[in-house]
Amino acid sequence: MNTEPTESHYEKLVSIINVLGDPETLKILDKAKAGFESGKVTVREFKMTSRKYYRSLRKLNDADLIMHFEKGYKLTSKGEFLHKLLFNDVSTYLFADQSLLDPLRMVGNRTELSLVDNYKDLTKVVETAIEKSKSEILLATRYLDMAVVQSIMFAVQRGIKIKTITSEKVDFSGFIKLLGGFVKSFRPNTFRFLVGGESNFRSGDIPLSFMIIDGKIAIFEIPNKEFKVAFVSIDKEVVKILSHLFHEIWSRSRTLHIQSQ
Repeated sequence: MNTEPTESHYEKLVSIINVLGDPETLKILDKAKAGFESGKVTVREFKMTSRKYYRSLRKLNDADLIMHFEKGYKLTSKGEFLHKLLFNDVSTYLFADQSLLDPLRMVGNRTELSLVDNYKDLTKVVETAIEKSKSEILLATRYLDMAVVQSIMFAVQRGIKIKTITSEKVDFSGFIKLLGGFVKSFRPNTFRFLVGGESNFRSGDIPLSFMIIDGKIAIFEIPNKEFKVAFVSIDKEVVKILSHLFHEIWSRSRTLHIQSQ
């Protein structure tokens, strides 16, 4: 089966681009997501001339991106898809801090949700995201990885705020003992983060391992006994959902009291 674009494909793409090729038409498309009543009041709200408003309205309607209902307009199925693409996916990448995109570039083409199917690659992605962090890291994990913990400790030295929840099955005290002199070689504030860091560490029931960086990038694994697949996303809704999940788990988790060895 030939999947190469044909001339008609290009022509259809150009026709859509032409329809959406000005700010006024995009404003109407965006407004149609919630639906709006058409009339003089709406024209004033858009700050357009009547001619421009009705011309843009007709273009969107002819392109099957909006449809008339009762006294107003709303998005069609095609319009909903394009609205999400333009105002969620594309806008997220266009206006994101470019440093946030580094972890996504490591796992292929930038998409709304990038897949990582190799644990070694996942570790690199997580380390890069931690290194690029600027304010806060929220980590909920069902296991501990030495390389990731080391990256987090370096982040603490840079003044990054850290909150972690480890699975109740993780022997964190034993892990600290294993680190031994490595941990003690860090500055005192880093060691305090690991030993007796009541404000930083909690233990609880973790449904999946995930991390939120600066409230802008999410990295999460699909729960399984062994690593299978993980995802990286800077989609605002994904980050918001996982942030809420973290705080829910945090509120019902117990504080860890780790004694120095």
